[in-house]
Amino acid sequence: MFSTQERLKRRTPDGGINRRTYLKLLVDEYYETSNLEAQQQVTANLANFAYDPINWKFLVEAKAHELFLEIVQLSGHGVVDRLLVLHAIVGLTNIALDTSIAEYIEHSNGFGHLCRLLEKHRTDCEIVCNTLTCFSFLLNDKRAPVLRQDKCLLGLLQNLRQSTSPRISNLATILSEDLTPSNALV
Repeated sequence: MFSTQERLKRRTPDGGINRRTYLKLLVDEYYETSNLEAQQQVTANLANFAYDPINWKFLVEAKAHELFLEIVQLSGHGVVDRLLVLHAIVGLTNIALDTSIAEYIEHSNGFGHLCRLLEKHRTDCEIVCNTLTCFSFLLNDKRAPVLRQDKCLLGLLQNLRQSTSPRISNLATILSEDLTPSNALV
């Protein structure tokens, strides 16, 4: 359920910390601890907060989107805990409809990081489906030409369309069709 400012105020106990402060503390906690379970819990909480657009400005101020993209990037270059990767891509997907976040992803080589995530986790349905959904959310008139020319993405989509997972296959097919000019449908 999406919240309103009034509902947030009602749900914050007297003397409790506000949403902006709480989200900043979560991001700080991620970086201050080396405990994997604590990091998993933090990223899960941040991804859940990213679901509601009322939290987006607070997440941006706390730089949660940078944390999400950093985890996705690290996953493409090494071994990162699966749950951290899943929470990061879920959080990034949830917040990708925010225009400033979409631009941040685009200008931070996010498309390349997302492609590497697809390559590395191509058999993990949850990670792949969230990554494909993230690409779908990022797709707009301005970004479509860039994504249409991304040979890595187009090749991955072609392979993912053949997946035995109907969820992966269907999402890859839809994204492929969205990227293909209507007169050149395969």
